[in-house]
Amino acid sequence: MHILVVNDDGPPSNRLSPYIRPFVHALQSAGHQVSVAIPAASRSWIGKAHLIEASLTATYVPESAFRDDGSWDPAAPAGPPHAQWVVIANGTPASCVQLGLFNLFADRGPIDLVISGPNHGRNASTVYNLSSGTVGGALEAATCAHRAIAISFGSKDPQPAPVIDAAARLASRLVSHLARTWDPRVELYNLNVPMRADVESRPVRYTRALPYHWTHGCLYAETQSNGLSSVQKSETNGDAQPTINGVSHHDRHPSDDNDTTHPLQQRTFAWAAELSGMKKALQASPEGTDAQTVLSGETSITALCANFWHVPGLEGDLVLDDDDDDVPQ
Repeated sequence: MHILVVNDDGPPSNRLSPYIRPFVHALQSAGHQVSVAIPAASRSWIGKAHLIEASLTATYVPESAFRDDGSWDPAAPAGPPHAQWVVIANGTPASCVQLGLFNLFADRGPIDLVISGPNHGRNASTVYNLSSGTVGGALEAATCAHRAIAISFGSKDPQPAPVIDAAARLASRLVSHLARTWDPRVELYNLNVPMRADVESRPVRYTRALPYHWTHGCLYAETQSNGLSSVQKSETNGDAQPTINGVSHHDRHPSDDNDTTHPLQQRTFAWAAELSGMKKALQASPEGTDAQTVLSGETSITALCANFWHVPGLEGDLVLDDDDDDVPQ
């Protein structure tokens, strides 16, 4: 098969993206043709977003040019045009899928399957399915009518090379099996592989996604409070022109010149995911869920559809009545 591989962890890196190179090698050892399109920087937690105000620059990088820190040697001998590894500046998993399917590898033949991953850490439960850039890449492929598999290797801790290689071999075998026996009801599969030396001899199970919700704000923490600012920097295309309430000075009406409003209060929040509650829920998850399965040291396969499907039965006309004038208490 011709397989397109994307990820959300970026170029090979011992710290952030340690799994993609061994996995690509495992696919190649199994006889697959592999084309790789990856973002130039980590894009975790981005779902299937596109950065529509940013231009994308695709750089064909020989695999031998990658360093262990996620960078690459720009002076390395150039590979052939449309080589197998492409790094995309301003790329996201979803945009890597778009360019990989339709722009970058036309001379390598049609793509039979899209794989997003392997992610550096597991992606189990509904909230991770909806947040993960790894799952988002597979969702993007599914919306392009391509079969897709999201793969996550279930540990962010450093792993010995034999453990990584075992997970990569198992994932490659599962890719071949799922592609050969693809259920027509399925648009994408989400795989979670535990990181252990004996993973190839452990059970592999079809699972359901653990339902979970963020019941309190736990992803951001305030880093600065009571800040005051009347001038803001526009985030559009790097425009550094001062703006007030999103309106540049050039766009303001003459009547705005006498504006005497006070500076607007600002508060600053930084990403500070506090996931202890989530971890407890995963550890207490019911048997048969993706979370419970991978935490038990077994590989989880969850079959998914790429849609927000309507709730059956809520159809037809909606008629307002007098009770709708009452304000809910």
